Amino acid sequence: MARSKSMIVALADIRMALKLRMVKMGLVVSAAFGPLMTIVLVAGPSLVFTGPELEMIASFLVPMAAAMLAMFSVIPATMISANALVGEREQSTLEPLLCTPMTDRELLWGKTLSSVLICSAILVLGTLASTIGIAAILLGSGKQLIVFPDLPGLFMLAVVAPIVLFAVVSLMIIISGRVQRVYEAYQMSGFIIMIFMIPMMAPIVSMQSGAADPSAIWMWNFVSFLLAVVIAVITWAVAIKQFNRDKMVSLV
Repeated sequence: MARSKSMIVALADIRMALKLRMVKMGLVVSAAFGPLMTIVLVAGPSLVFTGPELEMIASFLVPMAAAMLAMFSVIPATMISANALVGEREQSTLEPLLCTPMTDRELLWGKTLSSVLICSAILVLGTLASTIGIAAILLGSGKQLIVFPDLPGLFMLAVVAPIVLFAVVSLMIIISGRVQRVYEAYQMSGFIIMIFMIPMMAPIVSMQSGAADPSAIWMWNFVSFLLAVVIAVITWAVAIKQFNRDKMVSLV
């Protein structure tokens, strides 16, 4: 029963967010741009280079593309969760929400699910589209097949990205309860996404003898993982403490 209540809140949040043109455009751009850029980065060099040159280029482009794809999958969460509280207040729906027969945890979980559902779908579908697109282009042109994602990339997409997603959502819920306008929340949403800049830049920084160092890529992926876990735990704890009706009444 608790899950169904939370799902109702999540679906209502999604509908409210999609009323905003900026959110709709952001979802479309993120969902399309991530896989498109991934396909271009990974498959593009295969059409030009071969042999050792291609292996060298792929050694840093493949893990970089995985981090970029994860980043574009998480970005929409900043736009949806920014509406968690301040968006309800702007549309005069916060007071009715506070009167619903749900616990604070159910409300918080519903607000979280709205972003998690959409971003998880973008992440999974974007990864499938990128993998199929890369394979189709390379096999169709008779070029050497490049495996995407590789193991570090799979770790980034399947482990790090979901944790960053929860960290982003909980942080945005905190911010959404403290600002006056949705656009203010948008402006403060970017810095957690910068976690993905670490694994994106790591392959280039770790270049040795013309190729990226796999051990360094794994190391920086784990650094990103640990950083994401710390931020997620802290922000989620703060969000749980802040997300209660007594405090939210002051926003009405």
